[in-house]
Formats: sequence, C-alpha cells, structure tokens
Amino acid sequence: MLPLVTDAQARDAVSAQDAIDIVAQTYGDLGSARASLSDPGLMRLDHDAWGFALKGAVLDRYGTAGVRVIPSHPGGGNGWCLLLDTASGRPLARVEETWLHRLRTAASAVVTARLLARPDSRVLTLVGTGRIADLVPPACAAGFAVEEIRVVGRRAGAAADFAARHRADGVTVAAYDSVDEAAAGADVIIAVTSATEPVIHAGHLEPRRAVIGLGGGAEIAAGVLLASDRFYVDELGFARTVGSVAGWLRTGLAPAELRARLTGTLSAVVNGEVPGRTTPDERILAVVQGVAACDVALACLVVERLGLAVDRLPE
Repeated sequence: MLPLVTDAQARDAVSAQDAIDIVAQTYGDLGSARASLSDPGLMRLDHDAWGFALKGAVLDRYGTAGVRVIPSHPGGGNGWCLLLDTASGRPLARVEETWLHRLRTAASAVVTARLLARPDSRVLTLVGTGRIADLVPPACAAGFAVEEIRVVGRRAGAAADFAARHRADGVTVAAYDSVDEAAAGADVIIAVTSATEPVIHAGHLEPRRAVIGLGGGAEIAAGVLLASDRFYVDELGFARTVGSVAGWLRTGLAPAELRARLTGTLSAVVNGEVPGRTTPDERILAVVQGVAACDVALACLVVERLGLAVDRLPE
C-alpha cells in the first residue's frame, strides 16, 4: 500500500528550522536548474460542485516529482502532496499538506526577510492572526531574530488572543489595534490575510522597510508596488493568478508595468544573479505565493525522517 503521512506525523518529523533550511535550499535549486516547476504553475480542475487546484515540481536533489492537490470546494478537506520516483514514475508516498503547507508559508516569509530586510531589523509587524500567522513567531524565533512582533487582526480581540498564544515562542508578541499603529517604527511588515481589499498601502512602505505579502487575497495595494525601490516574487507566473499581484492586474495595472517593476525572483537572489537589498534606506516589496518545489521538498524531508521509501531518498 502506498505510504500515507498524516499532519500529525509531519508535525513530529520536522521543525520550523528544518522548513527554513528546506525553503532556502530549494530556492537555490530552482535558480540553478536543479528543480523545475509545472507549466502552468497552477492548474484548476473544476466540475459541477467539485474543484481542485494542482501544482507540481521535479526535484533532482531527491529524484522525485511531486504534485500538490488542493481541494477548493466546500467540504473538500485537506490538501495532499503525491510524491513519485522520477525515473520509474512509481508513486512513493501521499503526504497530508495542511499543517505542512502552513509551516512552509511561514518559513518562506522568514527566508524572504533574511534575504531582503535590513540585517539589524528588530521590530516585525504581522498583519493576520490565522493558522499560517500562528507559525510565524516560532519561525522567526528559529531563523530571523527580532525583539518584537506586533500583531494586528481583523476582528476585535484576535490580536490579543494571538499574543497570548505566543508568549512562550522566544520573542515578545504585542497586540495592536491598527496597521498604522503597528507599522510605526517597524523594520519588516508581513501580511498573511484573506483580505479582499488592500490593508497595506503605499504609506506603509517607508524607507528602510521590507513588506512581505503572503496572503491569497488582494491585501497589498498597487501603490505599494509603485512606491517600492525593489520588488521581488518567488515565481511570477503563479503570482499573477492569486493574491496581491492578481489584484493589481485585475484593477488596471498593465502587465508591462509589472514586468518593468520586477527586480527578480528570490531564487535569483539566493544564487547571486540579482542583488537583494543594496542600501539600508531602500523600500523593498516581496510577494511570496508559494512555489510547489518547496512543498514537494518539505514532503520529501518528512518521508525521509519517517523512514519511508528510504531506498529512494538521499542521506
């Protein structure tokens, strides 16, 4: 029977530090052609009341191809990653991808902050209090040392509840009532929301600051892009279909303007093909929607840690 890895098993197998290391490594592999993404980056499979989104990647490092399947219909349940041997095409394992996806998203934010924020950053504003946001403080504690995380939620009390949950995460977490208040003096802003209208505006991207958008809705206004000195994505093709970038295009930003504003990908920064931050005063924007290669790589690590298909996975 094809091995099945549950969320609970994944939680026991990998840490926030593991996820940060995997994301950084996979960005490097994408930039050096040791990994490839599906084309298109996202495929939708819809039929009547059912819907699925599929994203794929091939990883030379693991000799593995993977497809992430995300049910998009009500009651569709959790996402899954199917791993296959690249040589034989044989399925290797099914990995539940709900908690693991959240961890990968938080780890991607930390890797992006390390690449693009000022090295002396001490204050981080977190806009969003959901299940992905819950993994940002432990990820920061593992890989991006800040002294304070200021959290803002959509509903009254959400930020206070969030701060209370994270008192033991190795970093001070404080609740704030508004983005304006929480952003004052912050070095980094991370947005991970389901907002359908912008909550981050041009005035929030001050000099010396990095803004990182992770959410699937239109959380960052196009004015932030226009105010930025440098703009990065993890993968432009997929970013054009969801989240803030899709929102900009939908509301009138010309595709040519988007391409002209793009400094490069995070993979290009990791591999030294494109510079990250070059001066402390730069205003930097990054939109990170998640590449399938990172999900597949993290699933491979979980399978390896659990001792499944060990004859297929490298040391």
